[in-house]
Amino acid sequence: MDPMNKHRVQSINDLSRFYDVLATDYDMMTNFEKRFAQEKPFFKLLIDRYNIAKALDAGCGTGYNSMILAQLGVDVTAADISDEMLRRTEKHARTLGVQVRISKSSFQDLTSHIDEKFDAIFCLGNSLVHLINQIDLEITLKNFSSLLRSEGILFIQILNYEKILNERNIIQNVKEEGGVTIIREYEYEEKTIRFTIRTIRHDGKVKLENANTVEIRPLIRTDIIPGLYSAGFKDIKIFGSISMIDFVPTNTKDLVILAKKV
Repeated sequence: MDPMNKHRVQSINDLSRFYDVLATDYDMMTNFEKRFAQEKPFFKLLIDRYNIAKALDAGCGTGYNSMILAQLGVDVTAADISDEMLRRTEKHARTLGVQVRISKSSFQDLTSHIDEKFDAIFCLGNSLVHLINQIDLEITLKNFSSLLRSEGILFIQILNYEKILNERNIIQNVKEEGGVTIIREYEYEEKTIRFTIRTIRHDGKVKLENANTVEIRPLIRTDIIPGLYSAGFKDIKIFGSISMIDFVPTNTKDLVILAKKV
């Protein structure tokens, strides 16, 4: 293990500010409303298969996954480090008429803010890659384990960085809607990636541009799986999307991990 990577720390305040800034455009960027019909059946399958009555949405963003779970009858706690993201989560819950508990917390401090057991923890939306050193990753996985009941499940989704690191594309995604263009860019460093979201607003003849940057760690299977076993997980399964298709390192967009607590 690289000792620099083991101890390197990213400020929680910096990460919180990054997502506070991003919150305004986050729903548009992630196709909030359009994904419900497509993804809800896969959540329903997990809920039925693993008897999920109570779940934690860790790194909830604006609450998309929390809303689906709540609509499907799950008792949901939504946690995030961004005040603005949590405010939007609460607004979505009011709009959709569902109940969601809110907790402001980093992954590393979850057990200090939440004192209950869950049937499932969902950590989706590429959230885990913000843990840029191995110690924080290990602490987080142990926290997830501590918050799960026996036989509870952990469902992780990040991007497939085996594919991304092989291709090394700078432009990852471009989204245009309602006079706003959002460009997601990667700058590859030795052990981490500088992730920039460039927002361009077209107001008649005026073009306003803003760049928001944060550091991420391009996690792959071998970075995560040993920590899951050490944290007390078993029956670890790998998929290529939340639809649980086969994972193909050179092809699939996502890396999805499903693990059961011992």
